Amino acid sequence: MKHWLPLAVALLTVACGELGEAGPVRVSVIGGQPTLVDPNRRAPDATQQVLLGAVAESLVSYDETGQIGPGLAQRWIVTSDGLSTILRLRRAQWPGGAVISSNEVVRRIRTMLGSASRNPLRPAFDSIEEINPTTPEVIEFRLTTPRPPLLELLAQPEAVILSRKLEGTGPFKIVSRQGATLRLEPRAVPAEGESSELTPVTLTGERAAKAIARFDAGESDLVLGGTYLDWPLIAVAEPPARALRFDPADGLFGLVVQRTDGFLAEPANRQVLGMAIDRDALLQAFNAPGWLGVLRVLPQRYRSAQEPAFPSWAAMDITGRIAEAQRRVAASQVSNPDPIRIRVHLPDGPGSTLVFARLAVDWRRVGIEAVRASAGDADLRLVDRVAPAGSALWYLDQLACPSRQACSEEAQTALQAVRASTSLFERGTQLAVADKAIAESGFYVPLARPLRWSLVSPRLNLFRENARAYHPLDRLVRQRR
Repeated sequence: MKHWLPLAVALLTVACGELGEAGPVRVSVIGGQPTLVDPNRRAPDATQQVLLGAVAESLVSYDETGQIGPGLAQRWIVTSDGLSTILRLRRAQWPGGAVISSNEVVRRIRTMLGSASRNPLRPAFDSIEEINPTTPEVIEFRLTTPRPPLLELLAQPEAVILSRKLEGTGPFKIVSRQGATLRLEPRAVPAEGESSELTPVTLTGERAAKAIARFDAGESDLVLGGTYLDWPLIAVAEPPARALRFDPADGLFGLVVQRTDGFLAEPANRQVLGMAIDRDALLQAFNAPGWLGVLRVLPQRYRSAQEPAFPSWAAMDITGRIAEAQRRVAASQVSNPDPIRIRVHLPDGPGSTLVFARLAVDWRRVGIEAVRASAGDADLRLVDRVAPAGSALWYLDQLACPSRQACSEEAQTALQAVRASTSLFERGTQLAVADKAIAESGFYVPLARPLRWSLVSPRLNLFRENARAYHPLDRLVRQRR
């Protein structure tokens, strides 16, 4: 009888594994509780973004690789001059059975772009001149500039189409809630072109430590929403290397100036903050595979007339930068010998502790003391955002005027010209002007690309890393037959 015990245990283990494979996909997101919010009224956090993308649809969607595919619109065309995008809606119904019309969709998008909207994507849609429902199934976007990244923006979870009751037509519906966990089931009647073999999902929003521990214990299949902030916890947990996945995310990770008092009043002094930082040492402190430091705002040219602008001090090596930073600090103290203190706001978390420690060391050696401060009292604050689209305007718009005190008039004027221009040449020229002005203003201290990581179980055979760091819940598992 004893000889059968190991076999029984093995069979039980296999059986449990099979049940796990057949059960719901258990997803933890590092963030708040999964609640459905209207993005036009409040910017959603990471958990809310995932939920919006699961229970509602945008006009177009991202697949698992970050490529654009159908959503509420089943197909679309761009006119030869690039100034019009026309989308045809598939026949879709609200949960109550009413057919979704182009009028309703256009009304929702106009609300998103309206002056009262708090949607974080609103400024990025600057190229839209008109939106018209030309038939009950067709919508036309008339644009001020040829071929902007319109579809990429429309695919974002903040651009989902919701009814007045906050109902959506996404691949999943909410069937129950237990504490911070929602159970999502595939909709009873799959939409046209939608797979009928979707796996149910449990969606939990929680702190990083709890999400990592849950994954380590085999109680979840996926952890989403990992950033620099919680990366040090990974070194403690030591998950399997094959489980760690990194998105090649484009976006902003750096410090923006909020106040321009005292030492920070002059561009040459603000530049000291960037030139004194040893980015290699910062990244070594994290030891996150593939994380790259940066010295410029734009990750690539996009439609600018010039290659991305580097600040003038970028031509020096780190030794030369430190020496130049020390010289500028000493020169500033000739007229004002008081100690220079820079107050920095960073979100609470172990990753911020590492970042601040490196800033303190690097700035101290050039004569500047770093102090952590609340958001309202800080001279600088950290920004960590993934770009919603490949758009130079999105990056430059974030940084031309990061606060009331910190504004580059040259960059703002150039960006106004970009919006007014119908010429690609003029638009590209003005983008390059704004890029250079921001690089020299010192209002932004670039540090690195955004760090985005996930923990992924082998069960999720469709999971793919992508530049948008977005992973739809209906694109995680391909059912084995």
